[in-house]
Amino acid sequence: MKHNLRVNSALMLKTLSMTVLILLCLVVARPGSQTARAAATGESLFNANCVVCHKAGGNIINPKKPVIGSTMLASKKTFKSYLLKPSGAMQPCPKIANEDADLAALYDYCKSLK
Repeated sequence: MKHNLRVNSALMLKTLSMTVLILLCLVVARPGSQTARAAATGESLFNANCVVCHKAGGNIINPKKPVIGSTMLASKKTFKSYLLKPSGAMQPCPKIANEDADLAALYDYCKSLK
């Protein structure tokens, strides 16, 4: 009887462990979590590199050319080209432009600004 109890307890513990592991995998791998991470990365990139001049999606140097509604956001390719060779006082951002994940995150964040 004690042996059966130990075997059953061990089996229950393995089952519980596997269940917890599966649930954790589902939480980490769910599509929304990647979207949330990308948005957070885009926002953090924006805050670290752009917000000084482009607070709230505007443009304190040239208010007629805000980020919001910019033609530079027409496509990711256009955005990348602009980050590599911007006009006016803006400095080039090759580290972001040449890193696909960062470029996509910043582009998506900038497009989301309203």
